[in-house]
Amino acid sequence: MTIGVLGTGGIAITLATMFARAGHEVLLGSGTEGHGVTGVTGPKGEGGAIVTGGCCEEVVARSSVVVPAFLGVQGAVQQLRPWRSGLRGKILVDITNPFTGGHIDFVGPWAVGGTEDLAVAFPGARLVGAFKNVWWEAFDGYPDPAVPDIQVISDDAEAKRTFLRLCAATPFTYVDAGGLDQARRVERMVLSGVSSAGVSAA
Repeated sequence: MTIGVLGTGGIAITLATMFARAGHEVLLGSGTEGHGVTGVTGPKGEGGAIVTGGCCEEVVARSSVVVPAFLGVQGAVQQLRPWRSGLRGKILVDITNPFTGGHIDFVGPWAVGGTEDLAVAFPGARLVGAFKNVWWEAFDGYPDPAVPDIQVISDDAEAKRTFLRLCAATPFTYVDAGGLDQARRVERMVLSGVSSAGVSAA
């Protein structure tokens, strides 16, 4: 399956590199076609996997799994809105957290989770939440035994299983953390410093 990562910041490039090293074909989307690919460690990844660049619209159209690496939930909603129809039926991986400025608190009430908000905004997409319970530094210099298990949430059991299979060759341990109603719990783990001691579902 082709994995499309949208964005050219540090997290986007790191995730693209990680999935390429795991043997997947990866597309890196940006506002300018091809921008950011030179920042990927080993543009052709390892094992022959390829990371290529393109505009976001093209990447959404060509990918089976889309990982937007935009700032915050509201930023992701705004950025993804032009490609709403293109996301229909595709696995949309939400990595955002609803942080306030300075990352000291959360936007919105406890009862609302960011991935739930994306699910409402893009009802045709198959939402999976992941990488929410770790700081971005966890991706720098991995594997690190101190990094907690990655909590994965979704109401779509098959989409979750597919995502976990795609992640099996990455250097993290993944845990099935339930449905989207668990988004608010998982998203608050990173600020509270809570780690997971669950069993790997990968």
